[in-house]
Amino acid sequence: MTRSANATNLMVEQEPEIAIALGTADVFDSSKYAGFGVEYRHSAFWKRLRPIVGYSITREHDQYVYMGVRYFFVLNDEWLFNPTFAVGLFDSGNGIKLGGSVEFRSGFEFSYRISDSVRLGIGLAHLSNSSIYKSNPGTETVEFSLAITL
Repeated sequence: MTRSANATNLMVEQEPEIAIALGTADVFDSSKYAGFGVEYRHSAFWKRLRPIVGYSITREHDQYVYMGVRYFFVLNDEWLFNPTFAVGLFDSGNGIKLGGSVEFRSGFEFSYRISDSVRLGIGLAHLSNSSIYKSNPGTETVEFSLAITL
């Protein structure tokens, strides 16, 4: 379905969505940890900048709850590019060790609109404590997401 750029911009700026993600952490290391995540993306509060709240968990019971912002760049009628930044609390289960409980998340996602209310995406994110603790190993995640407009 082809949409006008104005319709795409209006939808991106005003409607909240929920995203469900499946992915893996430590993608650049030898060990990989599968996980699941959910993120609520609120309506834009300034231009296309949206507040976000999310939660993720790995198969090894590593958990991360966060809040931050996500920006929506409209590339064309079907594709969006979304850089994101968040801060949250990390609880190390039996897998990833990040050096502390306060962790920062930065990343991006490319998503493709498959209907007026559904997008599929792929993203890459980096999670680290920005050296606020003695140890700062960090990790990278790759996620496939399904975002549904509410």
